[in-house]
Amino acid sequence: MRTLFLAILLTTCLLLQAGCQDPEPIRIGFLGGLTTRAAGLSTSGRDGFQLAIEEINAGGGINNRQVEGIIQDTRGHKETALQAVHSLVGRKVAAIIGPMTSQTAVAVVPEINLNKIPMISPTVSTNQLNGLDDYFFRVYYTNAQAATLLAERLSTQGNNRIAAIYDLGNKAYTEDWVNHFQGVIERDNGSEVVRIPFDMRSDTLFIKLAAQAAEANPQGILILANAVDTAIICQQLAKLSIDLPRYATGWSYSDDLIQLGGKSVEGLTIIQSANVTDPAPAVQSFVEAYRQRFRAVPNFPAFHAYDATRMLLSVLEKTTDPEKIREELLKIESFAGLQSDISFDRYGDLKKPRLHRAKIVNGQFIKTD
Repeated sequence: MRTLFLAILLTTCLLLQAGCQDPEPIRIGFLGGLTTRAAGLSTSGRDGFQLAIEEINAGGGINNRQVEGIIQDTRGHKETALQAVHSLVGRKVAAIIGPMTSQTAVAVVPEINLNKIPMISPTVSTNQLNGLDDYFFRVYYTNAQAATLLAERLSTQGNNRIAAIYDLGNKAYTEDWVNHFQGVIERDNGSEVVRIPFDMRSDTLFIKLAAQAAEANPQGILILANAVDTAIICQQLAKLSIDLPRYATGWSYSDDLIQLGGKSVEGLTIIQSANVTDPAPAVQSFVEAYRQRFRAVPNFPAFHAYDATRMLLSVLEKTTDPEKIREELLKIESFAGLQSDISFDRYGDLKKPRLHRAKIVNGQFIKTD
């Protein structure tokens, strides 16, 4: 009898202990190149991702469950990116935020489709992933949209010859961008685009790139590279006294560009989608929270990763099943992002991207339109 009583007592205690344990967290992944030459893009995105999770957990989580963010480094290579995806799948994440570059996205999207895990990229823009009925979503504009905007503006200014310096290390982004840019500007006013490719994965003499640009005798120079390399290219152009209008894409947009480029990047025009000086209360609240948490000013990857994560968290309040998450994302008619409403077409591409031009003036990014 005493043995039976002790067994019942032990079972009761175990049940009570199990009932008192915290429920299992909801796991979501982040995928980015955190240890590459262009790491700034991914570290900013990671920080926006973390901030959104910390904010919802501070408010009690989702349905009394905390959210656990699992961060994986792609290291800038296809093989390690796929390993990172496998690791996240093994941890049973409900969805993934990332990746941050087009080249990585092209490599991993087939794998996430195979495993049926929704993936929302904050910054991937390649047109290679447009119009696909899959598990890939993005809260960012496409290359075609940005390239068309710049090409149309330059066409009205009579630029008849543009030198395009672009990095093949992120070929799915840069070459795709140049293709669309060249198509529009040649169609509109017969302008010529002189291509000057390089690869950041190999030894590059940037002074040679600048010299090639000078030899092309252009009326303007377009640079498609990460912030560090864009700054170096601008420095080499300045050394050769090449004083021409210069343009860059969102990939270059970072405080590193200004800090490393100094006076050589003054006047550089960039196509952009986030405006840190926007006086809207939601934007300034985010900027201040980010500054307090990370001791830095957020740039566009942080903006878009924060929006992508918040959107995912709103869906997780309804379901944590990956297949149903995909369905719920496609149902969203309007999600209030920091600077614009977000919704997807039936393929998971952003419906109405918000784009503007920014110019570096006195060491600051100033919105020009």
